[in-house]
Amino acid sequence: MKAAVLALGLVACTDAASDPGRGAALWLGERADTQWRPGALPVDDGGPAVLALSTARPNIVLGADGERLRATLAPGAQAMLLTLAAPNDDLAFGGTVDDGAWIVVAAPPEPDTPDAPSVDVRAGIAVDLPPGTLQLVGVAIDAEGRAGPPTRVDVLAESAPLPTGELVVSLSWAGPADLDLHVVAPDGGEAWIGDPNTWEPPPPGQPIDPNAWRTGGILDHDANAACARTGGPAEHVVWQQPAPAGTYVVRVDASAMCGAGAAPWAVTVYDVDGAPLATATGTAYADDTLGAHGAGAGVTALSVTVP
Repeated sequence: MKAAVLALGLVACTDAASDPGRGAALWLGERADTQWRPGALPVDDGGPAVLALSTARPNIVLGADGERLRATLAPGAQAMLLTLAAPNDDLAFGGTVDDGAWIVVAAPPEPDTPDAPSVDVRAGIAVDLPPGTLQLVGVAIDAEGRAGPPTRVDVLAESAPLPTGELVVSLSWAGPADLDLHVVAPDGGEAWIGDPNTWEPPPPGQPIDPNAWRTGGILDHDANAACARTGGPAEHVVWQQPAPAGTYVVRVDASAMCGAGAAPWAVTVYDVDGAPLATATGTAYADDTLGAHGAGAGVTALSVTVP
């Protein structure tokens, strides 16, 4: 494998924040046997072929991670380059979604193909890509770094459904940055990663309704937390019970850029029928990460009054 790595000019990235693969549309996660190779795919120069390339399902939800990708390589293959392309992209002229590809070290053969090296990885596709048909492209590499012909497989990229609720506040963004959604309810309660429910308990000494917490807007998860790209960069605060009337303030806090120069974001507030009540867009930059990141942090994206 060393010869193949040297022939491809591949350099292992020791600084995760500077790894250009972190912003790739196709994401393979943090694995010791995968590295990012920038630039166009190599041309076919007599190397081994990718005999089979498949996904566990024909559709992949944008932003979801953990989709299983498997490949069977011709004998002699030591690794496979894996990237995304549109159906009409001309690979001979660098026509891929990303300017680069993941190189995955081949694993031992599977029992049903005893002479053919294999690849088995978990992958995701960035949430900021438009839904539609994409193609996974695999190119096998031998020990001398010679590439074989590309193999292309169609996948249908689909948007993830929004959470349902009486009121839903959604933040989505592009790239590896760690952004945080803050929502302030009309009563002043704020939902964010440090306190994920707008419901505020009563003062000490007063009785607490054990079900009162359900009346608040609740943050579903912390996307890209601490620069660990774990799935689609989107966060939601959801009211499962009728949301109180009044004005809601939505803020976006840039916790860390994680090597990205900019992070375009969008905020939308949806009513119980899934119709948008208000929408705002913006972009986070490195300067936005300065300062505290607790309650009250972030730039105001919008305010909306709910009757």
